[in-house]
Amino acid sequence: MDIAKQFTNFVFGMECLGCGSASVALDPWLCATCRAELEREALETKFPTDDAVSLFPMRSLTRRMIHALKYKNIPGVASYLVRRSSLQAGGVAAQFFQVHAKPFFFVPVPLHRSRFRERGYNQAEKIAAALASATGGRVCRWLWRKSFQVSQTKLSREQREWNVAGAFEAKFSKKMPAQGTVFVVDDVYTTGATTSACIAAFGDKFPLNLKVCTMLFEEPATAVMDFVADVSAEWNTESEY
Repeated sequence: MDIAKQFTNFVFGMECLGCGSASVALDPWLCATCRAELEREALETKFPTDDAVSLFPMRSLTRRMIHALKYKNIPGVASYLVRRSSLQAGGVAAQFFQVHAKPFFFVPVPLHRSRFRERGYNQAEKIAAALASATGGRVCRWLWRKSFQVSQTKLSREQREWNVAGAFEAKFSKKMPAQGTVFVVDDVYTTGATTSACIAAFGDKFPLNLKVCTMLFEEPATAVMDFVADVSAEWNTESEY
């Protein structure tokens, strides 16, 4: 076992981030079973709107991985997920990017200073860096957060919109690019309130195309229930043979 893997196993306890099982065969964060599940979910690229792409659906596995990225101080999960998404090998997400003008500029949704102090880094910035590496783009910190809002997690669509309205402001460099596409980057797309507020901060006269890219898409509750029912029916059918 090489030194890097020994260190990883020591720090992360040799537990799969997906199922929590102990294993020495992690890669370095998922066991073979969870890795296969992630590969299946990578085929389910989501498009919340015509101008937005989410690399994975939010399921139990991907939720746990984003939780590890945000709250367990494992920033490398961002590049791990991007490398295993449909951005690779000409997948669906790669095709979405191919139709937009280069160069690509990835603008992370900013954290408020107090939240940044808690986590030590901005998870959206880690995702933006991974996307830039995968597509040949670059990260641009053109947005900053003016105010601190309560967590969006348990808010309704209308409450989310009010919570982030006017929360962001654009601060551009003196020499802005004349062409290309800007992607506002966040970890999860739920109602689109946060990324919409970010796009609004660019203003109506911003000359470049504005798009959105998130790691996960939080599916409506009805869709999740349908998925669970389909899986249950599939298992029941298989058990009959």
